Order: sequence, then structure tokens, then C-alpha cells
Amino acid sequence: MGDLRKGSFASLLLVFQEVALKAVGLVSTLVLARILLPEDFGIIALAMLFLGLVELLAQTGSAQYLMRVDKLDDDKVNTAWTINFILKSIIAVPMIATGFIAAHYYDDPRLINIILTFTFLFVVSNADNPGLAYLRRAQEYGKIVKLTIIIKVVTVIVVIITALTLQNYWALVVGKVVGTFSMLVGSYFIYSYRPKFQLTNAKEQWKFSGWVIPQSMFGYVRTQLDSFLVSSSFGLAGLGSYNTIKYISYMPNAYLLLPMTQPFLVELTKAKVDKNHFNKQYNASFIIIMLIAAPITSIMYLHHELVTLFILGPNWLEYSYLMSFFSLLIPAAVVLRQASRMLLVYGKTKQIFFYECIAFVFVYTPLLIIGIDDLRLFSAVRVIAEIIITFLFLVVVAIKYTGIKNTVSLVFSLVPMALGIYIAVLVTNLVGKLNINVFVDLSVITFVFTCVFTIVVLISHVLVLRNFADWKYLEGIIFRITAPIVDKLQQKNN
Repeated sequence: MGDLRKGSFASLLLVFQEVALKAVGLVSTLVLARILLPEDFGIIALAMLFLGLVELLAQTGSAQYLMRVDKLDDDKVNTAWTINFILKSIIAVPMIATGFIAAHYYDDPRLINIILTFTFLFVVSNADNPGLAYLRRAQEYGKIVKLTIIIKVVTVIVVIITALTLQNYWALVVGKVVGTFSMLVGSYFIYSYRPKFQLTNAKEQWKFSGWVIPQSMFGYVRTQLDSFLVSSSFGLAGLGSYNTIKYISYMPNAYLLLPMTQPFLVELTKAKVDKNHFNKQYNASFIIIMLIAAPITSIMYLHHELVTLFILGPNWLEYSYLMSFFSLLIPAAVVLRQASRMLLVYGKTKQIFFYECIAFVFVYTPLLIIGIDDLRLFSAVRVIAEIIITFLFLVVVAIKYTGIKNTVSLVFSLVPMALGIYIAVLVTNLVGKLNINVFVDLSVITFVFTCVFTIVVLISHVLVLRNFADWKYLEGIIFRITAPIVDKLQQKNN
């Protein structure tokens, strides 16, 4: 099993994990949105907003580094773990101070206890088993998937029970406590490894990570400053609605699309010695992810009221327009990930940092000009700016590392998807809503849209696209992956 095929199998396993997590998380959200108030989500979001910036100081990019090194060994694993341990221990002090600053700024003393609890969990996470890097590097995700799903199920059960009992935001805090300690214990249960303090490989790793930390900080500020601005103008209820819907809109990326791309970093690193082969793999991975992202985004954008009503309930319906805006960030995140992956393959973390700086200015300059008196306009401008800058980033990176011809082919791959969306929208509008209930209406719309989109892309492939190198290469991958399954089915029939 070679190259992209092996990565595809690993992707499928990770996608299974994230689909399961998404399903469990969706159930949790469906229940909690009807038990807790937007203010409860708002105060937790506010605490995480302040803590997230401090935590980013400990994001050294060690996971990406260990995935891309030519050979993984204990020295590299232990060094990465030691660097993270030292940084997290040091950063715990300003995290505590953050609780008092946030409580004073918002005049809400509840934030102190929440942030102190999260700080304690942040320190506890230092002890997680770093040996899992061997499983990820070998694309052996089975044990990790099982552990993650079990922890998620247990955590959701505890959160729901606690929410029904306490009827307040502490249910979300308890869930984070359960999840953190479960991962700590479970990580050593599924893989036997004893980490030790070691800095043998520190210089090499820090050369890679030195630009990851400021890049992560700018990336966090760029993606979260809007939430801070909203909290300052619209209070906890406004922040709770804004942040919750923004999170839900990001779920397809976090739980489906980004896990699919994770194994491709390893395979692209191996393939970079052959530029022609590398370009095909790079474009094929982009096409695979966008084929999934396109219908998801379209359904969430066009039917945002149904999606909001189904997931969060009627109390959140007045903010459903946020769902339509934020859904457009799904393909934007895919585009950003595709460009960043190229730079990570070549170890160009400095360029990612520069992008975050430019993107920050590009996104927030118009936002500060228009102000935040109108949440609808604020959200629309924020999303449009993000889409433009990420697409330009992909084009620039692709031209530099794969050439103009390959970049044109990469952009051209979006045309049949756009055609599929257009025709799917027409057919879906003809079908219309059944007006039975939210679940049935949304299910029918999703099924019809996805089927029409898939059929249009398949017809386009058979008639035109298979003549192009990227799509022909992708077709070969699909045949190689599905061949063993087809053979087994034929053997059973015979």
C-alpha cells in the first residue's frame, strides 16, 4: 500500500473517528442548547477566549514536526515532550493572572474559578503520553480512534447529567475535567511508553518550531479577535450565540475535513523528491477534500434556518444568518490548510507566520472601519475578507512550489464542483420543503442535494475530467482502494 492510498485508508479511519465524535457532539449540543442558556455558553466561550491566547504560547508545532521528520526515534519524541512540558509549566502562571484580568474587565467574578480550573487541566495535560506519535507516524490510528470515541461518549454523558442537575455553565467545565483526565489515563493504556526529560534534539526542533509559536498566536488572534469584539458590544448572550454558531459551522472542518488531510502530510513529505508525482498527490488531496466540503457548505448556507433550528432549537433562530456566513469558512479553511501543508512539507514555517500577519491586517482593517454596530454586516465582511486572503495565499504558494501550470489545474478543479452546486440548487428548489418536521425536511434536502451534486461531478468526470492528469490520477487511486472490496464481493457471489 503506497503513498496516497495508504494515506487515504488512514484518512478514512480518522474520518470515522470524527464522524462518530461529531454524532456524539451533535447529540450533546442538541440537548445542552435546550437545557442551558446562551449566557452559559457565553461565559465558557469568554473564559476560553482569554485562555486560548495564553495557551498558544505552548503550541510549538511538535506534532507537525514529528510527522514530517525523515526518521522518528525516542530522542525526538522525548525532546518534543520535554519542550512542551517546560513551556506549559511556565505559561500556567500568566494563565492564572488571566482569570483575574478577565473577571475585572467584564466585572464577572465567575470567570476566576473557571479559568483556575482550566489552568489546572492545562498543567495536567502535560503528562499525556507522547509515544502516541509512533502510532500516528505509522498511520496506525485504530487504538487512538477507539480511545477518543470512548472518552467523548463518557464526557457527553457526564455533561448532560450534570447539566440536568445543575442547570448552569458548570456542566461544561465538568465535561472538560472528565475529558482531560480520561485522555491522560487512556493514552498510556493504549500504548506502552515511558517519556523522560530530554533535550537532545532541541536545537533542530526549535528551528522548526521557532516560527510556529508566533504564527499560532497571530492565527489565534486573527480567528478569535472578532469574538472578543462581539463580547465587548453584545454581552454574554451575544457572544454565546455568535461563538456557538461559529463553532457549529466549523464542525465539518474540525471533525471531518481536517482529519482527512492529516495523513497526507506524511505522504506528501515522502513524495516531494519527485515533483510530478508530488503535484498529482497535492492536487488530488485538494480535490478529495473540496468534493466533500462543497455540498456541506452549500446546504448550511442555503438552509441555515433549518440547520439552526435542528441543532440549537427555536431560541437561536434569530441568529441563523450567522450560520450562512460562517459556513463559507469551511472551504476557506480547506484552502488555508492546503497552502499551509505545502509550506510544512518544505519546512517553511516562517512563511506561514508572515501570512498570518498579512491576513490579520487584511481581515481586521475593514472590520475596524465599519465598526460592530451591525452584527450581520460585521460577520459578512469578516467572512468575505477571510475567503479572499486564503484563496490568494493558496495561489501564491502553489505557483511557487508547483508551478503556474499546476496551479491553473488546481483552480480549474473547482469548476465542476461549482457546476454541481448550481444544478443541485436548482433541483433542490424544485423539490422544495415537505413541511413535515425539521429533521425530515433537512434530511430530504441533504439527500437530494448530495445525490445531484455527486451525479453531476461523475458525469463531468466521465465526459471531460478524466482526460486531465489530476482527475485521472484520482480515478486510479479510487480504483486501487476499492479493488479489494470489489474482489471480495465477487468471491462471495461466486
